Amino acid sequence: MINEGFAGVNMLVEVLLDTPVHVHYGFLSLSEADTDPGDPDDARRGQVNGLCGASIPGVLHLKTGLHTGTVQVRVELHTDAPRLDGGWQDVVEVLFSTQADELVLAAFDTVHGPVDLPPGNYRARFCGADMQRGHDLDTAAGDDPVDRYLLQFWPAAGVDRIVRQGSEVAAYWHGLRDDSRSRWTRDELVQRVADLRRQRADREKLESEDELDEIWGDDVPHDEELRDAGWFAARLWRHDRALVEALRRADDDLRRAVTAWAIERILLAAGLLQHPWAARAITALRDGTPLPDRWEVGETLPPLPAAPGFGDERAADKHSAVEAMYNAGVGLDTLGDVCEALVTAAGPDLDPFLDQVRESFDLP
Repeated sequence: MINEGFAGVNMLVEVLLDTPVHVHYGFLSLSEADTDPGDPDDARRGQVNGLCGASIPGVLHLKTGLHTGTVQVRVELHTDAPRLDGGWQDVVEVLFSTQADELVLAAFDTVHGPVDLPPGNYRARFCGADMQRGHDLDTAAGDDPVDRYLLQFWPAAGVDRIVRQGSEVAAYWHGLRDDSRSRWTRDELVQRVADLRRQRADREKLESEDELDEIWGDDVPHDEELRDAGWFAARLWRHDRALVEALRRADDDLRRAVTAWAIERILLAAGLLQHPWAARAITALRDGTPLPDRWEVGETLPPLPAAPGFGDERAADKHSAVEAMYNAGVGLDTLGDVCEALVTAAGPDLDPFLDQVRESFDLP
């Protein structure tokens, strides 16, 4: 998203991220996707600033004032050092080098991105506003950000130095000025961001095609919704194509009704239907509304035994039933949800269970 109305307009290439982030323990990290960002203490080794740790290659460890709650984070790419706005009370700068194809911003239990910063060497400026207010508040409920943070990148230049020169050939190379020594221009940076996104899109397309082949084998359906419904839909499709076709043609109301019916049987088999939250959960699944709070439900579950023979022998079944309930309540893919609920509820005896489904909902 190109932004022409922000301070430092002549240098701003693109806003790479601008989002509220829920933090816990007052930290953020920027690193390659699906990698361990390392120890925050190691990231600050040898530094004078304690807010932006950059001593681990390819990683930034960032501190927030707020311990737990929502902060606002914006990440920008510039062609050169942008003007420093006076509204930021705390500002530090570090060197940052990355070779990652995909960077993400992570908090304690959330990940945001991708952050499409092209591989290279950068100066990174980390700015904070209302950091002390966030620290004093410590914990904030709700979605309104308390403290705000800005992370700005621009290509690093002048970070090396000539310590001694004693040969003509060294002088030649020092004095050579060609495209390899010039700074990235705005157009070049824009193109590098576009190339990064195109490469990721191509990679994700190939991965998606491989996943479809793995799920469906040689029988990938032409219908896009059915293709995207996932593993449980594929298993049900191979076993009872007519029923899956009927569910594919059904509207969301019918799919949710069948899903709720299947989850009710899962909870019954696990001995959980007597809990007050169970009836509300079944109604919520049927109506497409939020399920009961996980904490409320978890309080009614027995702890998982540390070893066989200890504790509630059915504890694992109860936890699995609740997980199936919450999986069904996601609601983004009602066809995938109903197929997963039916396969989970049926267990090994699919045929008699699916006969009950047909009878209960007048399905072919």
